[in-house]
Amino acid sequence: MLCEKRTEKLAVIRNDRKVPGVIYGKKMESTPVQVDYKEFLKTYRQYGKSMSFKIKLGGKNHTVYFKAIQVDPINQLNFLHFDLQKVSVTDTITAQIPLYLIGKDIVEKKGLVVQQLVSSVETEFPVSQGISNFELNVSELEGNDTLHIKDIELPSGFKILNNADQMIVNVSYPHYDEEETTDEVEEDVEVEAIKQKGDAEDSKDN
Repeated sequence: MLCEKRTEKLAVIRNDRKVPGVIYGKKMESTPVQVDYKEFLKTYRQYGKSMSFKIKLGGKNHTVYFKAIQVDPINQLNFLHFDLQKVSVTDTITAQIPLYLIGKDIVEKKGLVVQQLVSSVETEFPVSQGISNFELNVSELEGNDTLHIKDIELPSGFKILNNADQMIVNVSYPHYDEEETTDEVEEDVEVEAIKQKGDAEDSKDN
């Protein structure tokens, strides 16, 4: 990704379809920068906030990752600002890595309810080994089964900082409200009684 030093006001930069940001890190002063919107979007979609990548600034290459990204709360594709953290090959990254469930539809076809309680986990990992998400296969889970942080299979060098006993997936049976069920039964009985009464009256008339 090509970065330029930022010299114009933020309003001017955004009107030129560029995204303002800042880059900082070890042995580097905090530097305001700007990136073409299309190039920024392409890079963000490819690496997210959990993978490192290369940028070019002032004729020099730097290894960085997105430390923070500010977006418009109304338009999620309107990027207002970004922070790039410069890193070296020996550094580690701490980032929120999303959790993706595989086989959820298989469990739900059994009439069970799959509830995901945690959408991402804070993870520390080597700069060169970033991943976009953790995949969890839930296809073989049954009613009352659970998965916890400690059940996530981690690549070598990865460490999750959340509590290992924190529950992330819960499979349960559908809950039916007893009062609603009773009301439905009573309503069916009442309708049937009215129908039978009507049939009896029709028989008398005949």
